[in-house]
Amino acid sequence: AAAVVTRDFLPKDVSMIMWSLGSLAEECYELGDKLVSLVDATARCWLGTTSTDQKRRPLREWGTMDLIQLAHAMSHGRIDHPLLLESLFTEVLHKINDKEQHLSDKTFRTYELTVLMWAKARLYLTGKTNPIYDVFDDRVCAILLQRIRASSSSLREQELANLAWSLTVLQPYKRESSVATNLTKEIFRLSALAAQKGKGLVSQHAHQLWQAYTVLSHDCPEAVHVPQEFCNLLEERWANEKARAKVSSARHRAISETLDLMGVAHYNEHDEDIDVAIVLKENSSWTHDSVKGSISHNNRVAVEFDGPLHFTRQHLPWFEDITAATSTTTQSSPPRPLGHTILKYWILKLKNWNVVRIPYYEFDKIPFWAGMERQRYLQRQLKTHPSIQFSSIDVSEYKAQVPNRQSRYD
Repeated sequence: AAAVVTRDFLPKDVSMIMWSLGSLAEECYELGDKLVSLVDATARCWLGTTSTDQKRRPLREWGTMDLIQLAHAMSHGRIDHPLLLESLFTEVLHKINDKEQHLSDKTFRTYELTVLMWAKARLYLTGKTNPIYDVFDDRVCAILLQRIRASSSSLREQELANLAWSLTVLQPYKRESSVATNLTKEIFRLSALAAQKGKGLVSQHAHQLWQAYTVLSHDCPEAVHVPQEFCNLLEERWANEKARAKVSSARHRAISETLDLMGVAHYNEHDEDIDVAIVLKENSSWTHDSVKGSISHNNRVAVEFDGPLHFTRQHLPWFEDITAATSTTTQSSPPRPLGHTILKYWILKLKNWNVVRIPYYEFDKIPFWAGMERQRYLQRQLKTHPSIQFSSIDVSEYKAQVPNRQSRYD
């Protein structure tokens, strides 16, 4: 795929292959590399044109379903290709405007707009990344709200949950316009109404709604006026999910074992879905001064080990030529956290946890046999000790984490 430079094929063919690989990549991690290759080749083919019109709208010949499948594939595959994503959502806006100006007879169905919103939230594409994403959110929120109020479209439980979750991650309700807030209010009203009518609420949808409710009840309480019985149902489903048996990853166990060596008392797989929970004594300034006991006070640290599935995929070395031609992201740039990871941080902070991230791309640089280096790393990340004495001549003094998070292995 990386060698393709002509367009002797249809966008429909490419989007269907991408959709297939994106769907399978969630179950087969190795397929993700193939999807990255296909995305890079597609970007080089469609964005590398010299036509002025094509530069303005390089995906103009892509149909509505083609764009949906492309967004689906890139979000499920966790692929962050800035130029291709910008072109994708810009083209969607053009097609929406073309329909309103009667320049096209095709429009996006309601469920297709919810897929696009979910894809943006999954990849955490906000106005901070590119202003076009805020424009997209505002436009789609207005369309969806208009359709719901006109009863011209009905949203299924999955679409309601996906929208609630997406709006919470993307936070359009924080802007001056009340459209996103009113849309969120309608989504929760319809979700609560469906539950009252006895429609079964799938656990996954209940979890999405509970996460959204937790954040919105703090950030935008006017959007979540729902019956208490509905809140209790969501909370019960969430509690059942978090009470399930959990299996720690090898990296997680390595961090726990290192903390044991350092004398830092901690909990593994805490009830609130925290990887490593550390409870400090009152007025403690170093995390080695921790206890195992009550966790009710606010002096608590949540250590979150974030593996590859918490981040966008990085471009692979053998695609460097394509990356240089079509992307502003360099190999040295760290991957971005995904929407569900960002949302988890927010929820933990709302529950008075101090969140410390341990990303895999930092921890994995330390050789597995370098136990002292792992202790130095955790000393810096968690402020465990003023100094650690490994021998009479080897002492690790605490140094605060540098802003770029680089270490001796970078």
